[in-house]
Amino acid sequence: MNRMRFPRAPRFRRAAQAGFTLVEVCTAAALLTLVIAAMLTSQTAALNLTKTTRDTNAAVAELEAAMEEIFLLPIEDIPDPAGLYPDGVPIAKWNDHNLKGEQIVPSYPGFDGTTIPDPLEVVLTITWEDAHGRPRELALASMKTR
Repeated sequence: MNRMRFPRAPRFRRAAQAGFTLVEVCTAAALLTLVIAAMLTSQTAALNLTKTTRDTNAAVAELEAAMEEIFLLPIEDIPDPAGLYPDGVPIAKWNDHNLKGEQIVPSYPGFDGTTIPDPLEVVLTITWEDAHGRPRELALASMKTR
């Protein structure tokens, strides 16, 4: 009788040869560790940038609000040394308002202390401490006319 022969299945490696070597596993683990470390570094940098941006946006909003308050006054009352916004003196209302160590200081370039120029230039400078304890500063300038 004629017997049909089926092809043999390929022989697989013996169990001792199958799998990964210790060197391959250690290399893969080291590579994975480097990738995770790079991702964490990138996330930390993004978080710090977000905090800095949030503080800067808050500082701009504070400057705009303070400038609006100043511009509600008549021009004669703004640079008054005995008034609410004397030149070079921090505005008490804005001390530590929303930011750590926050101070807003008005200045009036072109004002000699006697004659109020028209237009009057008003410069507000805000200083604060960021999340890492570094000093930050931002200024906003505008003009007020009679």
